[in-house]
Amino acid sequence: MKHRLKKVLMVLVAVWMVVPLFVPAAAADGTQHSLNRYFQEAATEYEVPVEVLMAVGYAESRWNDHQGKPSQSNGYGIMHLVDNPEQQTLQAASRLTGISENELKIDIKQNIRGAAAVLADIAKEQNDGQLPQELGQWYTVVAEYAGYKNDYVTKIYADEVFRLIEEGVQRKVDGETLVIHPTTVHPEKGAYQDVEIPIIGGKADAPFVRWAPAHSSNFTEANREADGNNIDTVVIHTTQGSYSGAISWFQNPSANVSAHYVIRSSDGEITQSVSTKNIAWHAGNWSYNVRSIGIEHEGYVDQPGWYTDAMYRASANLTRYLCDTFAIPRNRDRIIGHNEVPGATHTDPGPLWDWNRYMTLVNQ
Repeated sequence: MKHRLKKVLMVLVAVWMVVPLFVPAAAADGTQHSLNRYFQEAATEYEVPVEVLMAVGYAESRWNDHQGKPSQSNGYGIMHLVDNPEQQTLQAASRLTGISENELKIDIKQNIRGAAAVLADIAKEQNDGQLPQELGQWYTVVAEYAGYKNDYVTKIYADEVFRLIEEGVQRKVDGETLVIHPTTVHPEKGAYQDVEIPIIGGKADAPFVRWAPAHSSNFTEANREADGNNIDTVVIHTTQGSYSGAISWFQNPSANVSAHYVIRSSDGEITQSVSTKNIAWHAGNWSYNVRSIGIEHEGYVDQPGWYTDAMYRASANLTRYLCDTFAIPRNRDRIIGHNEVPGATHTDPGPLWDWNRYMTLVNQ
């Protein structure tokens, strides 16, 4: 018996020694993922600077494919290939690569290839069939890839992509380290050079936020609180997408959704899209829409890395300001998550949102 037990233990030890402690996720064809290789191969194939391709992917998704699930604006994968009435980079990628739209949605390698193909196609259209020779010349290509109708929202997006290239970024994804090394670049902004980002203050209700109005078809004009509709609740949301993407989506007349504020992950910058006197369509419950203010936070509910210290502090400062302005009690009965709205079908801000930390900051 002892001899048999010893042999079993020896087999188990041998198996343990040869089985790797980390097995990366498998691709659709059964091979193992290597995001570094996918980015490099796609960049080489379509002659797109790998820094540009990786920075676009990071700005869109933090290099996370979200298992094929769409963003708020119906964008898919690491590169956020989009399929909505205003933007069709998914269809363009399918046309350029010959890969089906469904595969581009769920296959990481093909998603990255598709984005590279679209970027290269845009570049050639902008440059008489030629690809840019300098890194900074890809700025207007990135701007067009964003697909936004508003020039200053587009500039916010392109500036963020080139900030990532300039400053560099490193992140571990499924055990693999991806790096954009800091690279000196001089963006040639073309028509975006003189586009003014809305000043802080301006038409916004709070003196420390920017103003970028949502389309009038995405909210209800009102005159709160003078019209008898008292504001007594703040609802916390997660965008399921990027900062600029959320602002742009609220400006899309087909969106049928909006929030009063959007907060950026990297630095806590805040943009207001709907005046607090008006009723934003954010809660999925009309009675809560009428009585609340909605604050969107850039990111995804299953990725805590989007919830930065800068974001928590900026959001808490905004919520404190709103509570003081509208006499809203600073407690969890009146500062709630979207998931806590009666009848809610959304889960944001999700279990990774640190409510204890947030409420401590709100009550400082």
